[in-house]
Amino acid sequence: MGTYGLDGVICAWERGQLTTEQAIGQILLLLQELEERLRILERRLERYVEYVRHIGATKESRS
Repeated sequence: MGTYGLDGVICAWERGQLTTEQAIGQILLLLQELEERLRILERRLERYVEYVRHIGATKESRS
């Protein structure tokens, strides 16, 4: 079974298409996916901040 989006999990659970255990499992999978996406964004942000600091330091040394 693939993962539902959060709205899909809630709707399927409300319609009785998912047991409580299945809904919790799907929510845990969604949470795991969100955690990974957040880690990726944090790494990108760290690289961007380093880049901006480097550019700023380069400009200051030229002044």
